[in-house]
Amino acid sequence: MADTTKNSTTTSRRSATAAKSTRRSSTATRSRANAAQTTRSAAQTTRGAATEAAKANERAAKATAAETRSYAERVVLTYTGAVLEARDNVVEIAENLRARYGSVGAAQRSVSRDLTKFERRGEREVRKARIRVERELRQRREAIEGRASAVTTAFGETIKATGTTLRSTGEQVKSLV
Repeated sequence: MADTTKNSTTTSRRSATAAKSTRRSSTATRSRANAAQTTRSAAQTTRGAATEAAKANERAAKATAAETRSYAERVVLTYTGAVLEARDNVVEIAENLRARYGSVGAAQRSVSRDLTKFERRGEREVRKARIRVERELRQRREAIEGRASAVTTAFGETIKATGTTLRSTGEQVKSLV
């Protein structure tokens, strides 16, 4: 019986050890299964994030392309508008010239008449300016000559008076001697 008890104890120990081992094995299996599930879930989340990032990049690229198209359109439309404004101005000037002169011969006569008119006016203004400058110079010269004459007269009189005084002093000296 001792053998049976020993066997039974050994068997129960083995069964307990086997149970522990099975528990450990099943816990390890569950842990591996959980780890695999977590890995799959993380991979799926990463794929989802990558897909979202790709969609966001695509939206940004489309927005940038649309903005670039908008700028390009503005440049083209601005250039076209400026060219049309310049054309309108040229047409308006041509219409005004045609209305004013009528024909090429009339334009030549009018231009010739205008040139003659400008020449006469320039000649008249130059003559006026020359007369004005000459008058101003004559007035300044006369004013300076008048002042010089007054100074000369004053000095001349002073010199005459000094000369007269010297003569009289000289005569007084002679009479004393």
